[in-house]
Amino acid sequence: MRQRGGAERWFLAAAVLLAVVTAGGCGGPPRSSGSGVATVQIVTHVASEGETLASIADDYYGSLSGVSYLANVNGVNDAFELSPGMLVEVPVGEEDIARYALRTDAKARYNRGTALADRGELRKAADEFRAALKEDPRFTDAGYNLGVVLLMMGEPEISARVLEQVIEVRPGDAAQEFALGKAYFDAGRVADAIERFNAAEVLDPGLEDAVFARAVALLELGETKSGIVALDGYVRRFPFGAWADVARARLIELAGSAVAGREIAAEAVGRKSLTLEKLERADHRAEPEGEAQEDSP
Repeated sequence: MRQRGGAERWFLAAAVLLAVVTAGGCGGPPRSSGSGVATVQIVTHVASEGETLASIADDYYGSLSGVSYLANVNGVNDAFELSPGMLVEVPVGEEDIARYALRTDAKARYNRGTALADRGELRKAADEFRAALKEDPRFTDAGYNLGVVLLMMGEPEISARVLEQVIEVRPGDAAQEFALGKAYFDAGRVADAIERFNAAEVLDPGLEDAVFARAVALLELGETKSGIVALDGYVRRFPFGAWADVARARLIELAGSAVAGREIAAEAVGRKSLTLEKLERADHRAEPEGEAQEDSP
């Protein structure tokens, strides 16, 4: 299995929770917080690297449904992009404060797990992510990272179960769908993997890994004609993508045994001549130029 060196393309970044308590404005805080409970105070949250209104809503309110609420309180739209150091006013109730405290403890374990994963200490990292989930069972970022590290450890069935639970709690995330697809693929559930790769692509059409992975899975399932069309579609959409050379090489190889692929492969040859002979079963992640790192299959 091939992947980019290090865990940076898989794992979510370490997170820092930083907030100070302030009094409400002249009119006082709203009557209810983003979770619907009675508001007791306003917290000024200092945004850290990678945080969004959605992640802040999740930290305080336990769901992403509070995004519009936070946007309205802060006078921005739902898609507003935060920069590190920005201040976000977060009206909270007693339940929100308790929830945030749990998330704070969980993120300490989560951050340790991320650091361990970056050093390649996967089993220890998995223990930290499990500990984070024990502190806060709804901490989906920890669940996602646990699922990924289990996949890297060669435990796709367990990884799939973890990622299924993550998606149940927080659906609609392309990276999560892709990771679950990869877990299904490695577990031999190729048809299920294709469904997840499709879902990931719908959520994020620019996620080239999902587009390429779907083509690989179709070929693995024996859907040669559909696989050829999917590979060609990937090359057309991402001519300089991470997997473009591999896709062209596979198209050339398939031209010798699949009549349906001859015309497509001939066009691919015209784009770039390659010497690669086979499509490796990859984890669909990009590699640094000039080097490849091999993991267990």
